[in-house]
Amino acid sequence: MEVNKNYIIRIAAIVALGGFILGFDASVISGTLKFVEHEFSLNDIQLGWLVSSITLTAALGTFIAGPLSDKIGRRSVLKYAALLFAVSALFSAFSTTFTMLIIGRLIGGFSVGAALIIAPMYIAEVSPPDKRGQMVSFNQLNIVIGISAAFFTNYLILRLGDSDFGWVNTINLKKWNWRWMLGLEMFPALLYYIGLFIVPQSPRWLSMKGSLIEARQTLQKFVGANEAAKQMKSIEESILQEGKKEKVQFGELFKKNIRLVILVGIIVAIFQQLVGINSVMFYAPLIFEQTGIGTDASFLQAILVGLVNLIFTIVAMKIIDKLGRKPMLIYGMIGMATAMLILA
Repeated sequence: MEVNKNYIIRIAAIVALGGFILGFDASVISGTLKFVEHEFSLNDIQLGWLVSSITLTAALGTFIAGPLSDKIGRRSVLKYAALLFAVSALFSAFSTTFTMLIIGRLIGGFSVGAALIIAPMYIAEVSPPDKRGQMVSFNQLNIVIGISAAFFTNYLILRLGDSDFGWVNTINLKKWNWRWMLGLEMFPALLYYIGLFIVPQSPRWLSMKGSLIEARQTLQKFVGANEAAKQMKSIEESILQEGKKEKVQFGELFKKNIRLVILVGIIVAIFQQLVGINSVMFYAPLIFEQTGIGTDASFLQAILVGLVNLIFTIVAMKIIDKLGRKPMLIYGMIGMATAMLILA
């Protein structure tokens, strides 16, 4: 199979930048909590709302993004997500009230939901079958890198704020440290938006819209002429089959032959979120500071959390096909239960 590896990697890297911004957006708030609490005189409930508000519109974004991408294209949805990431960063950074800050976070939530769904979908649609899992994992890796980057930039801003550089005073980095932490996201968001102009439309979406010649030409850039012809045939057959499918009644989900599949899927999805890692990621600096190690040290420890997360994500990507999904889930759950018990 004639695969243009460099082209695939370049396009996947651009699309997966959405995962980086997603991870950055989700965890950057952790470094701002102490300063925002003081700025707006917030109580614990308000702080919790500030952290969690993004998940509300993120959930809504996941529902909207899929159908919307079928209408206007995967690339177009990602462009809008990139712009909303930038708007969210600016709106949050320039917030003068707690309500404005919440609105800024809610705007970012739509982008988080869209990027979470559409970025891996696009990568899967343009990747060769034998490389699809690896390329889609690239997006997840970028999410973890984004989380680590947010911890690092938060610490860097905090340290620079205490330095004697003239430009630090000019931009009020010490006084407005939390605003710079949140506003920094605008730069990768704009870079993402610009980069998406290089990204072609998804071949599957082009086929859905009847642009078969353009779809074939796009696929040829990724996998060569022979493989493109095979994949085009598969795509056309898939779209044709989908058009013939009858609407399934809700009660069909509870039939015996698929009941277990649905149950397992729901349990895995729920427990992936209930393991407790989000509480660590969102509140890492506050948790460490409560041990009495000081603000600077707490931010440094948060960086280490991000790095460990990154390292073991890479390890998991390397061994998952050898060890298997189920053992990885079991060992992961045991590890999380032990770690959270020790932390508590």
